[in-house]
Amino acid sequence: MQHSLNKDGPPQTMLVRTALVWLSMKNLITLVPNLPWNLLLCCGVAALAAAPAAAAVTGHLYVATTGADSNPGTQARPLKTIGRADALARPGFVIHVAAGTYKVSAPSAGDNGIKTTKSGTAEDRIKFVSDVKWGAKIVLVSGTGIAWNSMGSYVDIEGFDISGSGRLGLAAGGANLTFRQNLVHDLTISGGCNGGGGAAILTYGPVGNVVIDRNVVRNIGYRMIGTCPQVQGIYISNANNVVTNNIVSGVAAVGIHQWHGATDSTIVNNTTFHNAAGILLGQGDAGATVTGSANNYVANNIVYDNKTYGIYEAGKLGGNNRYVNNLVARSNLAWRVKGAVTGAVSSKQPFVNYQANGSGNYRLLGKSAAIDGGTSVKAPSIDFAGVSRPRGAAVDIGAYEF
Repeated sequence: MQHSLNKDGPPQTMLVRTALVWLSMKNLITLVPNLPWNLLLCCGVAALAAAPAAAAVTGHLYVATTGADSNPGTQARPLKTIGRADALARPGFVIHVAAGTYKVSAPSAGDNGIKTTKSGTAEDRIKFVSDVKWGAKIVLVSGTGIAWNSMGSYVDIEGFDISGSGRLGLAAGGANLTFRQNLVHDLTISGGCNGGGGAAILTYGPVGNVVIDRNVVRNIGYRMIGTCPQVQGIYISNANNVVTNNIVSGVAAVGIHQWHGATDSTIVNNTTFHNAAGILLGQGDAGATVTGSANNYVANNIVYDNKTYGIYEAGKLGGNNRYVNNLVARSNLAWRVKGAVTGAVSSKQPFVNYQANGSGNYRLLGKSAAIDGGTSVKAPSIDFAGVSRPRGAAVDIGAYEF
């Protein structure tokens, strides 16, 4: 059955690829090109952990729309594609991507517009950076697949603009990845709600340890808000991920969503609004554990103007799930959780200029209850704009420090 936002119980599941659902997570991982879609199709709507230490830079590669993949990748003779740069990269390399539009295609679910596989190390990470923030635009011009599937480990992807026809923007198949300051927006979810699952950002694979920080996620299946439970904003399906300082809006289902084997998540200082639901914790379907989702910490988030739930739980839950100093307002039902809730704040419109379509100013109003209303525990040291926290008497709630 198709899962739905149901106040009386957890999401129900539509089994699209029945044989795969019965496989263990280990076996699913062997089907890496298709794994995100198996995960998404069966999902329900469902101080910042220390950023990687500055790694030694051992080399540079350059990519530009005017380049050629037969070039050596120098600044004077850049490469044409990110894929070729990945093939040439070694631990410690920085791949600089010049401003411009990089058109890719991913004809079918599970196909990749860009697939990067090289890994760095804990000491020498590989970094893909748009040299102008949001200037390098990855546009999936056709197909239902993945715009960028990052399958290496110890890799950073920073500052890209990702949009297009596909059902998935950024996928983290490797471990110890960082997605920072990207704009993932206006995924049109080709095939509609019956075409399978979708998400702006997905973590999958056996390890996790992904940091998702200071990204903007906007308009992911926007026209299907409240009617398509398979399409998420930030979708967490494994363990030990950190989600901080993100601004998430206009998502068909849940802004920030756990499922499958997700557990031990840190979800702090995000702002999420105008989705079907704000934040969901829980496990279910392929990869779910005996103990369920446990040891999650959800704090200092603004969850506003969501059609059904603000923050809720579904499926299998373990213990020690904590919800601390979150501002939840203007949702049909603010809370449906069994975990410990402390310091919850309810507020009128907290933003300088609230616009449901994501075009507003989501900094805090001078009299907002979110100012100095947060906790310092696991709060990121800077906010969405790079401002130090705290700047007043205490940490603020939401992605911006006042």
